[in-house]
This record gives sequence, structure tokens and C-alpha cells, in this order.
Amino acid sequence: MIGRENMFVLVTKHSDAGGIKRRGRVKIACERSGTYRGMSQRVGKGKEEKIASKPRNEEEDETGRTQTGTKKCGCPFLINVKENADSLWYITVICERHNHEPAKHLDGHSFAGDWIRRSREVVVQMTKGNVKPRDILNTLKQRDVSNVSTMMTIYNARQKARKEDAGGRTQMQQLLHILEKNKWLSWHKKDPDTNVVTELFWSHPDSIKLVRCFPSVILMDCTYKRNMYRMPLLEIVGITSTHLTFSVGFAFLSSESHEYYVWTLEKLRSILDGWPKPDVLVTDRDLALISAIEEVFPASSHLLCSWHINKVVLSKTKKMFGEDDGFARFMGSWTSVMYANSEALFEVRVNDLRCEFGHVKGLTEYLDNTWLKNYKEKFVSAWTNRLMHFGETTTQRVESAHSTLKVHLGNSKANFETLWHVVDGLLRIQHNNIKASFELSLNVVQHEYVDELYRRLRGYVS
Repeated sequence: MIGRENMFVLVTKHSDAGGIKRRGRVKIACERSGTYRGMSQRVGKGKEEKIASKPRNEEEDETGRTQTGTKKCGCPFLINVKENADSLWYITVICERHNHEPAKHLDGHSFAGDWIRRSREVVVQMTKGNVKPRDILNTLKQRDVSNVSTMMTIYNARQKARKEDAGGRTQMQQLLHILEKNKWLSWHKKDPDTNVVTELFWSHPDSIKLVRCFPSVILMDCTYKRNMYRMPLLEIVGITSTHLTFSVGFAFLSSESHEYYVWTLEKLRSILDGWPKPDVLVTDRDLALISAIEEVFPASSHLLCSWHINKVVLSKTKKMFGEDDGFARFMGSWTSVMYANSEALFEVRVNDLRCEFGHVKGLTEYLDNTWLKNYKEKFVSAWTNRLMHFGETTTQRVESAHSTLKVHLGNSKANFETLWHVVDGLLRIQHNNIKASFELSLNVVQHEYVDELYRRLRGYVS
């Protein structure tokens, strides 16, 4: 503190905690003491060659060569602190003089900002909460207006904490370690030739309890560019009795192929071993995922997301109309086909569409071959209304979960550990909201159920 008050930065040059027949001692010097020393590289036995290391401040001259520098100037300032036999410490000033002017500002001095060690736990916790470095720095400066740390101080503290926590493990090993440490259920699959993890399924313990209670409707969809390795992330969600979304599980996939989807769905099925299986599964028109669902959950009904279908049909058919102004009418007719509530009405509306737009080249062939011939039972209301899907005929709940994850990640280059911390934080909030909704539904009686007929159910059924 005395050094900072006089605009000099003091550092520990040497320290010894002491031991048997040895007393503790500390040498305190100026941060500009000593001279610059390059890194040594051993060349042959007993020989060394000096190689200049690159300081943090480096520039290139006109020829492109790196210009390096050092703040070392051989400052002689030195204080000796020793412990005596009575465990008392004595300070001896060896040299009280500096050979340079005091700093005008302490901002940017790496050792001056080393106070971050006292707030390391705050930085670590805020980093795990995916708080941006600039917000961490602002928070710490609000707590201590005299601090002189910079963004680089925060970056270094974050990086050091990650390395210490990882303990030499790779990104995937660290994720597996965290999942095991926090008692998440997980499975992974490795390539036998390269020993590289190709698939990873993970689920929160509370999410497993929820899906076993509410397995009726399961929705799933992949999201992309959510990690630095560009592995697709399959997110699986369900719906509670209070109409809230909950995350069932997550899966990193090397590719969106039938084999990988089958492996993932088998893990989902194993979670439900001995419990009711999903009645309805809702996805987009991913052919590999569709075939995997038919293989792993043959007794479950499968619906295609009507929102995705409309989006694909719009993009594929708009160019078929060219300058024809009937495209808006066509989309209206197509929507009426999708929401026909009986097979007879469906046939009537399909025939009307063919009569009105049969002149558009390739249109009816595309609708028949891509959607109506093989998949009408999966998205047309005449068939989907026969299923207990609770109005969930789109994957919008999954898309909303994707969007929330994207906002909290902040970028598309997150490592696996960062992604897990974000997901863990989101699920904690999600599970708290669900518990609150359960409590509310059990204690608040809606006016339509105050009749004596429902007396035995009130307080027991949400």
C-alpha cells in the first residue's frame, strides 16, 4: 500500500517460509528491478543459446520484424524482511532509492493489478455465471474504486482459474469430470481407432425426474454453432402439467446420421426404463432422425413440426410462381389443407388446391412427393387431432430453448466447460420456476373448479 501511495509498484523478489533450523525471509523489490533476461534453450551438452522472448508489448517495424522492449531498468530499491528466533519479523531497508521516476498512473501495471487474487473467488463465480469480462471488471471497480486493473487482468485471472480447475485435462475430459462431479447422468461413445469422443449424452438429475413424470410429449431439435468444435447439439425438451418447458437432456453429435441418432435415443429410452414411454415425439423433417425414432420408439406417434413445414414449403414454392401474384392465395390454400379437421375435408381442400394451382409447373408434384404422400398423418390435423399432443404440433419450445442458450452464451465459440456452466445455470432457474408453478397450481383453486364435484381433487391435482 505504501508503494502504491507513492506511485511505485513493489513486488516479492524472493521468499522463504522457513523450515527446520531455517527462519523465514522475504525480499521486496521494485517491479523494475533487475535486467531483462531472454529464455534459454539448451543446445548440446553444457551449452546454452540465448533466445529473446516476446514481451506483452510488441510492435513490428517497417520491415515486419518484431520490436520488443522491457520495463526492467536495474532499479536498486530493496527491502529485507527476516524472522528471528522469537518469531518476530524485522524489516531492513537495503536501498531506499529508485533510479526512475514514479509512475503517473498505476493502470496497466501488471503487479499493481494483482489485487485480483483477493477477489479471485468473485471472478471465478461470475465467470461460471457467464458474466462478460467487462461486467466483471465494472463490478469489481464499483466495490473498490481505487483498483487499477485492466481487462487483461480479468482475462489472465479467468484463464488461470480455468487451467487450475482443468488440472491438465482436455476440454472433453474436463466436461466429463464436471458431469461426474455434479452427479449428472451421462454416457459417451469413442471412436475405437482415434479414441476421440464422438457422442455425448447428458441429463440433469431433476430433469430425469421430470421426464419420468411427464413423458407424454417430447420435442427435439438440433442447434448449431454453440461450441468451438462445431458439434451439433441435440436438445430434448418436455412439457409439465403446468405448461412449462423443461430440458430432458442434451447430446453432442459428430454428425446428424441415423447411427448417432439411434445411440442418443437409446440413452433417452434407458432413462425411461421401467417408466411410461413418450406418447408423441415432435421433430422437424430430418430423415435420419425420423428413421431412428421408428427404430427406438416404434410404439410412439411421431409428428412433424408444422412451422418448419410451412417455412420449407414457402421457400421451395415461391420461386415456382415467378411473376404470378397467386403465391399468397396458394399459401392460404396450403394452410387450410394442413388444418383440415377431417379426412373428407382434407381431400376436398387438396382437390381445390390442385384445380386452382395445377398450372404452376412442379408444384403439385412437389407437395405430393415431399409431404402429402408419406407424411400427411404426421402434420395434417385430420390425423394429428387423434393424438393426445396437448396442442404441441411445432418444435417452438425447443427453438425457444435454443434462443435462450444462444443469448446466454453470447458467442458461437464457447468451450464445453463454459457451455455446461451456462446450461447448469439455466436449468437451476428452470427447475425453480417449475417447482413454483406446481406449488401455485396446488394452492390456487380456479373458479371453474370450486364446485363440490371437485372437492376431493383440490390440493392434490395440479
